[in-house]
Amino acid sequence: MAYRWFPPSKKNKPLWEGKMVEKIELENGLILEIWNYSRKLAGDRWLVGFLAQIGITPSEKDFSNSEYYNKFLEKTDGKVYYRYRKERHFVPEDAVSTIFSNIKENFLRAALPYLSHPDFKEKLLKNELKQFEKQMDWEEEIRKKDEEIEKLEKIWKDKKIF
Repeated sequence: MAYRWFPPSKKNKPLWEGKMVEKIELENGLILEIWNYSRKLAGDRWLVGFLAQIGITPSEKDFSNSEYYNKFLEKTDGKVYYRYRKERHFVPEDAVSTIFSNIKENFLRAALPYLSHPDFKEKLLKNELKQFEKQMDWEEEIRKKDEEIEKLEKIWKDKKIF
């Protein structure tokens, strides 16, 4: 799997620096962060990296039970994210700022009405937390199957089968 750049946090230390270039307060009260994680690749060629994100902190009542909420706090930085990323590779050095600006302008023109919608927060939380709970159920199921396999291996370890 290819490396994906994320902003620095308690649980994430990116391989290279990026900087937040803008914070936009949306009509629905959410904050949209625009990050530039562009970097030099080789010679005068660059990777232009654009990340737009909105972080939302869910409350315990957003989960179907408190066990999921506790697992969420344990496994994440306590936020659900909307993230949009766009990259351009092998860009000439003199075109980096223009390309980043174009990506940003096109994104804002297309996405601001959607991100500013009054129901955006609730719909994102509902979808992402449902996915998180499914993932936790799947991981628990795999853990139980692994335990069962280990028990059976211990039982049958010394038995000879003809």
